[in-house]
Amino acid sequence: MKMSDYSYELPFSNDKLMKGIIVMLKKENKYDLANLLRGANVQIEKGGYSYYVGGWGRSDALAAYVTFFVNPEYLEILDTKENKDLLDSICSELIPPDVGFDVKSVSFTIDLTKDFELEDDLIFDLENNVNSKAYKIMGELLPEDIRTKGYQMAEAYTYLYSVENSLRLFIEKVAKEKYGEKYFSQLTITRNLQRTIAERQKNDDANKWLSVRGTELFYLDFKDLGAVIENNWDIFKAYFPSQEFILAKLNDMAECRNKIAHNSYVDDIERNLMKTYYNVILRQISDATEK
Repeated sequence: MKMSDYSYELPFSNDKLMKGIIVMLKKENKYDLANLLRGANVQIEKGGYSYYVGGWGRSDALAAYVTFFVNPEYLEILDTKENKDLLDSICSELIPPDVGFDVKSVSFTIDLTKDFELEDDLIFDLENNVNSKAYKIMGELLPEDIRTKGYQMAEAYTYLYSVENSLRLFIEKVAKEKYGEKYFSQLTITRNLQRTIAERQKNDDANKWLSVRGTELFYLDFKDLGAVIENNWDIFKAYFPSQEFILAKLNDMAECRNKIAHNSYVDDIERNLMKTYYNVILRQISDATEK
């Protein structure tokens, strides 16, 4: 490729490049590195002609130096040859050939523009313990495979958590519009659900260190919320194509939630299904409530 054919400019923003890097890391099952780079920024600095830097490079291409601006707590963990080599490979793959950048180095530096949370960070503690010589035994007891699955389950739970809480707020909004502020007493709630709420409220009262959940709906899980919708279908039917549309999805999500809650593994197919349901359900209730 001739010099005139190179653009020497990325066709996307640094933010989009950073997002692409995170996606690629997750595809490589490098969830530990992806999480350490959360909130980080990336910047590419152009240098001289590539061939004259390190003795290799495409004709007329420019040397490119990739810098990640990261959480200060993660700097030491991130700054390894293995991480640099992996990110070098990913950046080289993501940067289109016609840009004319040959990645020559990857480096990490502290990002002083953000107020990172520096105390009691779970990801930092986990990675620090595994990588520290003082905790070498942790590497044997907590291998990368287990950590990777842990990150995958945390990501899956985020989708479940979002849908479950959005659904509670949706039910509350629809019921309030119909019955007013004291809506819950007007809903048809089975005795079993009433007992479930009472037992969970009693448990919370006995454990004062637990945060207060909120209204009665926050003491109900996926299947319970599905039962509320089913038993009050007259006020919810306008928002869904059918009962089966929403109830089947909530039952599937409940099963996945239970697996994660009991430290079981949810595979790729189930995780992708949860992502699909997340988008479908949130779009359905948001579109319906805006009408």
